[in-house]
Amino acid sequence: MDNKLVWQERFNIGVDIIDREHRKLFSILNKLLAFSEQESKSQWVCEEGVKYFKEHAMRHFAEEEVYMASIGYNGFETHRRVHDNFRRKTLPELEQELLQSDYSQESVSHFLGVCAGWLIGHTLTEDRAIVGKAESRWIGLLPEEEQSRLGKTIIRLLFDMFQLDSRLLSERYGGEKFGRGIYYRLAYGNDEKKRMEILMVFEEKLISRTVGKMMGAKSDKLDTMLLNTTRYVARQFAERIREYMPEMDTYELKEENLLTYDPFKRAFDKNKLQSSLLFNTGEGYFAFCTFAPHLLIEEPDVSIRAENAMHEVEDYLSQNAREQTSKKQKILLVDDSDVILNAMGQLLGGIYQVSMVKSGLAAIRSISLNRPDLILLDYEMPVCDGRQVLEMIRSEEDFKDIPVIFLTGRIDRESIKKVMALKPAGYFSKKMQPEEIKKEIENFLSRNHKEQARIKKRKILLVDDSEVILNAMKKLLEGDYQMSLANSGLAAIRSISLNRPDLILLDYEMPICDGKQVLEMIRLEEDYKDIPVIFLTGRVDKETRDKVKETRDKVMELKPAGYISKSMQPEEIKQNIDEYFEKRLGSMRK
Repeated sequence: MDNKLVWQERFNIGVDIIDREHRKLFSILNKLLAFSEQESKSQWVCEEGVKYFKEHAMRHFAEEEVYMASIGYNGFETHRRVHDNFRRKTLPELEQELLQSDYSQESVSHFLGVCAGWLIGHTLTEDRAIVGKAESRWIGLLPEEEQSRLGKTIIRLLFDMFQLDSRLLSERYGGEKFGRGIYYRLAYGNDEKKRMEILMVFEEKLISRTVGKMMGAKSDKLDTMLLNTTRYVARQFAERIREYMPEMDTYELKEENLLTYDPFKRAFDKNKLQSSLLFNTGEGYFAFCTFAPHLLIEEPDVSIRAENAMHEVEDYLSQNAREQTSKKQKILLVDDSDVILNAMGQLLGGIYQVSMVKSGLAAIRSISLNRPDLILLDYEMPVCDGRQVLEMIRSEEDFKDIPVIFLTGRIDRESIKKVMALKPAGYFSKKMQPEEIKKEIENFLSRNHKEQARIKKRKILLVDDSEVILNAMKKLLEGDYQMSLANSGLAAIRSISLNRPDLILLDYEMPICDGKQVLEMIRLEEDYKDIPVIFLTGRVDKETRDKVKETRDKVMELKPAGYISKSMQPEEIKQNIDEYFEKRLGSMRK
């Protein structure tokens, strides 16, 4: 699965009630993300998952606010407004979109993208700020009344220019990705050398359904003419907005850029926000952000000018199309040298999805947001060298299995000895020929992919009303399988909905809803009916053998995969399950 929220130790703020609920919210969204990638799905499952997420989010907000009040946190009101914005505007709007579209793939993608991005950003900034580990990113925003006025102005302009009835989704847009996006930057400056930036994010379908429709485009696909037209429309839109921002009267446009998501997110995270609004236009999502003039940090890309406009737009379309459709393996390059980064990027960019950073801290951030399949790590860097970066990676539970190959100008015995305990996957000399490096990477990733597929744990759901049985079976199997536990039929259905298992071990004798009824419910659902189910039963004595046969006859039409007696020795139970998977794998190969 490509999309996954990676929990890190640094997300813990040291307050148990908050940290515990953070982990729970991450877990719920990960299950929803995994489910959303399945080709077929049940609307009921989505509804249950969304409802479950909302219940936990609301409870978390309430508990967090009680805690902030109890310690007299200075930023309490700002933090509570962030919560209020999410629970009173963002979530209701996302839910409304889900309902209106009957939980379409597009609306589910919107919900997960916005919620996942919001959760990561909020955890890393606002929640860490409670205990002094970070600074709130929202303290520099325009006053609430100005924010509200700006939002209403944009809604009015969207209607005037495109006849769209838009709704404000969030006054605290955190830069999260929604759908396929076009990221457009305008940088302004004045004679006092102050600057201001406007960033606009258009969901790709919004462009095709507005500008494209005006141009009579016959498909939703972006082309050079459509994107160029969008640039000029967006500039006109920004100019109309500036009419309501008197502080920008003395500013002139200095730069214009089309960005892909990664450079957009880096610029978004580093700069000081004045406003950050997210809208649902009914035809796609639109975000409008402004940055304070004296706190801008870096130039994100080549500025578009008359002499290079055609080339830059065509290059952007090609790059964006590659990123949107890419199923390439991901490589993270970590090196403080621009020369090395550019050379390696050109060498590997056609084959792999390559991300490049220049420091250990940037590497950890990149891994958190976009987990790579391989890290190529420079050994000799200032401040934090390759060995220290690898130590940080290995100290994080979710990162420690990512393969790391050192890319170094020297391979001496002493350097290798220092990092042997951290288990790097290898060493490449920067003196190697480019084609040799590329070949070595191809061979390594091919071997690693096969090995990961071989050792990937299968998922088993264990359903039993006995805590003793649940704990004993979990202890028996968790070394080789990914275990989920449920103590009732209802809990089993919810677990299946959020985390589809490869096998269900189902107790036959349970109160309220017995094993047969649970299996009937599973077989009625189109998305679940092919999940194999093995019954666990305690019926072994001579007196009840006839009942066992009767039980088996009752469920034969439901096609259970087998029966395992709880009275068997643990090693026998384990052997039965191992043999089941071996036989299943063998039949699939045939």
